[in-house]
Amino acid sequence: MSYFINNMRRFAGELLSGPPGAIPKRLGSAFGTKLGTGAERLLGASGAGRFVGRTYRGPGLVLMFHEIHDDVEAQLRTGCSPDQLRRVLVALKHEGRDVITIEEALQRLQDPRPKPFALLTFDDGYRDNRDKALPILEEFGAPMTMFVPTGMVTREIYAWWLGLRALFARHDSVDIAAMSHRFDCSDAARKNAAMRQATLWVGTDRLRAAALADTFSAYGISLAGLVATVAMDERELKAFAAHWLVTIGGHTTTHTFLSGLDDASARADIADNRRYLQDMLNAPVRHFAYPYGTPGACGAREAGLVAEAGYATGFTTRPGQLFAAHLDCPHLMPREDTGFANLSSAQLASRLNGSRRAWASRFGNPVAGID
Repeated sequence: MSYFINNMRRFAGELLSGPPGAIPKRLGSAFGTKLGTGAERLLGASGAGRFVGRTYRGPGLVLMFHEIHDDVEAQLRTGCSPDQLRRVLVALKHEGRDVITIEEALQRLQDPRPKPFALLTFDDGYRDNRDKALPILEEFGAPMTMFVPTGMVTREIYAWWLGLRALFARHDSVDIAAMSHRFDCSDAARKNAAMRQATLWVGTDRLRAAALADTFSAYGISLAGLVATVAMDERELKAFAAHWLVTIGGHTTTHTFLSGLDDASARADIADNRRYLQDMLNAPVRHFAYPYGTPGACGAREAGLVAEAGYATGFTTRPGQLFAAHLDCPHLMPREDTGFANLSSAQLASRLNGSRRAWASRFGNPVAGID
């Protein structure tokens, strides 16, 4: 209850700190977000969700994870707990979905009546995927694909999201000049709120992300040091890739917003990453995930570049399930996020039964692709 009260106080303070004329707009935005979340939870928690989602429930489902934390609150809710991963796997088993590899999924989608399946994907090459997630996957015999950007392995990536987390976790007051805003981070609710607000401010704007560099420098944040703390190096990744449950996929060189790059730069960011991973692993790398997979961050151009680089598939972050029709656009396949902290039973159900796609598409096309 104390967290809820602090969160409400924080929200009220933020409303009052801005100009009075902006209050209705901010309330409307918050209401819209809560309405969408509320509808998702209602559909997930009730029998109506399964009914609504029937048309949107495909034979396949791709789930996305990032970091796996023992203490998600200390990490500002930027990953999920091992227990949550286990709960997802139990739910998939209860739903009768086999957890399989991407290669097998492509085969099943060609079957007129495929047995239901799910794919587990983990982004960015975090060490805790090996230490926390893999033992659980071994229990279930569940394969995984890890999508790895070159810069995470070489420590050259501009991991602004890790910088923001360290910034807010370490300090009770943070001044971000690029946002013209000082954040009160004096308790857990405010730290989490600051993390959400700054992340939303960056959005898919790489110039905004770059503008945070001065703040990181002012507060003594070393992004290379943070990456080294959480991500696997070449030696670790090679050993991890040899595990029988693990497939390695591409995730660009720099983990940037591809839609913000010109053709030549985007092409290189995608293709160079594949060459790097294949040379390091001495094995083909056939599958890819966009670092930012919303419609504004990747589309037809990016899908064409992924295909040109030699990838068989490309995974977005559009909500939805897999259908045979995705074989006609395999470089814009949907993924459902189940890796955020404190995923509720209703939120998980809405992703499994298809109702989240129904709501997100406003009851439009069940096949998520270019939308």
